[in-house]
Amino acid sequence: MKKLNLQKLSREAQKNISGGGLELQACASGCYDRYFSDGQGNCLVPPCSVPNLGREIKDGNGIWKCCY
Repeated sequence: MKKLNLQKLSREAQKNISGGGLELQACASGCYDRYFSDGQGNCLVPPCSVPNLGREIKDGNGIWKCCY
């Protein structure tokens, strides 16, 4: 590998390790029926990511949803 490629890889690795390559995803408000739950009332709807957690709520039909 050329030295230039190694330097580029090193910069990219440093950016990812420090979290510089990540962007927080804005979450649309509303309720969703397909989500991940932590079992304690907190939930997550992709593409949202931590720390953007929603809350589990049971709707009028008895169906649990993740609401933001």
